[in-house]
Amino acid sequence: MPLAALAQEFVPPQRGLPGRRVGGGTRGGCIAGQTALTALMPESNLSLTVSERPDLFWYLPPNTAAQLEFTLLDANDQEVYKTTFQPDETGGIMSLPNPTDLPALEIGLDYHWYFAVICNEQDRSADVVTEGWIQRIEPDTALTQQLETATASDRPALYAAAGIWQDALMTLATLRQSQPHDADVARAWTVLLESVNLGHLADQPVVPCRSNRHHGAIAPESF
Repeated sequence: MPLAALAQEFVPPQRGLPGRRVGGGTRGGCIAGQTALTALMPESNLSLTVSERPDLFWYLPPNTAAQLEFTLLDANDQEVYKTTFQPDETGGIMSLPNPTDLPALEIGLDYHWYFAVICNEQDRSADVVTEGWIQRIEPDTALTQQLETATASDRPALYAAAGIWQDALMTLATLRQSQPHDADVARAWTVLLESVNLGHLADQPVVPCRSNRHHGAIAPESF
């Protein structure tokens, strides 16, 4: 598959869950910019993955002067992971620091996550919050066989066509960071985001988090 064939619109599964893709809560103060805190996920609020520990992504406006918090709950609403960290002040598309600290997701379970900008530690009602769901699935035989022989450039389109959003996004984000001047990679990234009505974020840089203050994962036995 040539790089020009990278571009593939996301084909969503026929399932959705309640969530909030665009950050709700108090605007102003600790969040600047015209574009709101936004989770990079489908409009159904549910992302599928084949990864044990997938990267999740958000757009964070520049000059956000606040602490960030990510919380992951299992299917029984039990907390299995929480971490707080500092944003990169330049803003852009970011993922969690230290993703290897996440507990491995079990196949077939829905996990509920919350991502908050903590504007006032003394008044958490002022948080700006997004929330969504992620489920790890087992790829079918046909996709497994395709992935076994696929190159890094092939995989985003395979995942997107199969409705596996998180891995399509992760693999393209990796290509975008490693090949920042490649026009085909940039086009594929734009097509993917536009297919879930997030095209306005396509030109935003992928940025690291400045630092991490880890609260830790709860042992997998607590599932």
